[in-house]
Amino acid sequence: MNQTSTKSGLFRKFSIGMGIALAVSTIGVSASSAKSAPQAKRSGKDIIVLIAEKDAGWCTQDSPGGAQIGASGSVLESLTIMNNKGDIVPYLAESVKASNGYKTWTIKVRAGIKYTDGEALNADNLIANFRSLSGIGLLYKSGPKPNLPAIAWQQTFDIPGMAGLTRMLTGYATKGPSFLATSADYGKMLVGEKKAFVKIDDLTVQLNLAVARPNLNYNLWGEGRTRLMSTKSLASSTCGSTTAVGTGPFMVKSKGIDPFVTELVKNPNYWRKDKAGKKLPYANSVTFKVVQDGGQRVNAIARGQADIATFGATSGQQLNRVKTSLKSKATLYTGPRQTNWTLHFNTMKAPFNNILAREAFAYALDRVSFAKVACKGNCEAAIAIAPKGHPYFSNKGAITFDLAKAKAKAVAYTKETGKALEFQMPISDTVESTNDANLICGMMKKAGIGCSLMAPTTSAAYIGRAFVFGQQVTFFNVLAGKYAEFTNLFSTTSDLELSGYRLPAAYGGVGDGQLAKCFDKAWETSSKFKNTLKPCAEELQSKTYWTGVFTEGLFAAVAKNVKGFGETLLPNGNRRAGLIAGNFDLASVIGS
Repeated sequence: MNQTSTKSGLFRKFSIGMGIALAVSTIGVSASSAKSAPQAKRSGKDIIVLIAEKDAGWCTQDSPGGAQIGASGSVLESLTIMNNKGDIVPYLAESVKASNGYKTWTIKVRAGIKYTDGEALNADNLIANFRSLSGIGLLYKSGPKPNLPAIAWQQTFDIPGMAGLTRMLTGYATKGPSFLATSADYGKMLVGEKKAFVKIDDLTVQLNLAVARPNLNYNLWGEGRTRLMSTKSLASSTCGSTTAVGTGPFMVKSKGIDPFVTELVKNPNYWRKDKAGKKLPYANSVTFKVVQDGGQRVNAIARGQADIATFGATSGQQLNRVKTSLKSKATLYTGPRQTNWTLHFNTMKAPFNNILAREAFAYALDRVSFAKVACKGNCEAAIAIAPKGHPYFSNKGAITFDLAKAKAKAVAYTKETGKALEFQMPISDTVESTNDANLICGMMKKAGIGCSLMAPTTSAAYIGRAFVFGQQVTFFNVLAGKYAEFTNLFSTTSDLELSGYRLPAAYGGVGDGQLAKCFDKAWETSSKFKNTLKPCAEELQSKTYWTGVFTEGLFAAVAKNVKGFGETLLPNGNRRAGLIAGNFDLASVIGS
C-alpha cells in the first residue's frame, strides 16, 4: 500500500452532494512501474515527481485518488479547496452559499479566469461541467457526454439487469434494469435537467437538489477529484483523456499521454500570484514518473535524480530511511493522520454474505501487528471504521483482534454452511501490495480461514470489480477529516458503499432497512449532520459490513534543494492544506 489512492475507469460521475472521493489500498491498486530509474533532473526550473501509479486519463473519476491527483491537479482545478485549518474555502469559486435547507446552492466563479485554450470560466462552462460530472447529459441524451469509454468498461462486467450501471448513475436503482435512468430516478439527487442547474448571471449558477446536502461545498472539492475542464474537453468522447484543458498552473505538454510519464509545462497565463504579487508557477515544467518500487523512489531522491516522491504509510521501511540515513538529503513531509483504511466485505458474494464469515475475518485481523510490520511506526492501528476524533467515531460494535473468537466463528460458519471459510484477496502488481496482502492472509490462516491472492490487476479493473461487487472484499481508503466524504457512505443516494447493505434484495443486496432508516433520519436533520450519523456507524460496525485496519496520512520525500513545497497561498489570505488525499500544490515549488 505505497499510495493512498487508485486509478479507475469509473464513470465520470459527480453524484451531486455525494462527491466520489475514495481511494483503494495498493492491495488493490495497480502501480505499474517504469523499468528504469529516472534520469538526472534538468534544472531547478524543471521539477521531477515520482509516483507509483500510471495515469488512466484525465477524466475526474478516471483518477479518483492518491498520487495521480497530484499530477492531474496541476492541470485541473476545483471550485473549492481545503485550507490548512481543515476548512473548505472558495477557490475557483468566489463564493458558495447554501439556502433552502441545503437543497439550493448558489455558486459564483471568479471573474477573469481562463482555461489554457482561451475559454472563459463562466456560468455556461460551469453548467457544462456539472452536466458532465453528474452524467445528466447522458441521462437526458443531450449536452456533453460523460466519459463514453467508461460505459464500455462497465458493460464488460456481468451485472444482473445492468443494476450496477443504473446504481452508478442514480445512486440507488429504484426502477429496475434500465440502461438510461429516468428523471424520476435521478430526482433522488437532482430535480430534473432544466431545473437542476440554473444560470443566474454570467458568473453565477444555482444548483437545485431534491435532497439536502449540507456538505456539498466539500463535494465541490472532492479531495481534488471534482475538477473543471474547458467545454471542448468535456465534449470530447474521451473526456479529455489526451488533451485535458484546465485552469491550473501547468498544461499537458503533448496530446499523447505515456502511462508511465506525464509531462507538463508552465501555464503562462495562470491566475494565481504569490504574496509578493509575482505570477505563479515558478517552475517551467513538471514531470511525473511512475516508479513502482518504493525503494527505487527513495534511491532516486538520494541520488539527485528526482525532486519529490510520494508514499503511503505501509512503505514504512522506506519512510524510515528518509527520516534517518537520508535526512541530510531529503525532508519527509507528513500529512495529517485522518484517513482510515477499511476493508469492505461484499455481502453479495459468499462467504461474506454470512455475518459469521465477516466476524471471523474481523476477529482474525491483528491491526496492531499490521501497523508495526507494514508501517513501522508511520500509521496507527484502527479502532473503528472512523478515526479517533471524528464526529462519528465510536468503538461500539467494533471488533478487535481475538484469535480464539476468530477460530470459533470460522468453525460456526462451516457448521452452518457446510463449506470451509475461504476467500481471495485482490492485489495490484506492487511489491508493497503483495507484502501487505500476504500479511493479512497469514493472519487469516492462523484462524483457520483460507486466504489466497487474486492475480495482480490494474487499478481500473480492481475498482471496476469493486463497484459492481465483483470481488469478495475491497480495501478502501476513506478520508474521515473535518468535512470528509465519510458522510457520503451514509447516504441513500451514494454509490460509494461497496458492501451491498443498501442495494435492494432484488439486485442481490442486503437491503438493510434499519440502516436505511438511520441514514434517512440523520440526513433529514441536516443542520446537525455532523453529529447525527454516529448511530449509523455503530450499526455498520455491529453487523461488520466494514472493519477498520489502520489510520494514516500521505507522505512525500522532498529533496533538500527543493523550496516551496507544502502550504501555499490561496485567495483571500487562506493557505492551502498540504498532502491531503494525494493533493499537493506545485505552483510555488522550485529547485535550486
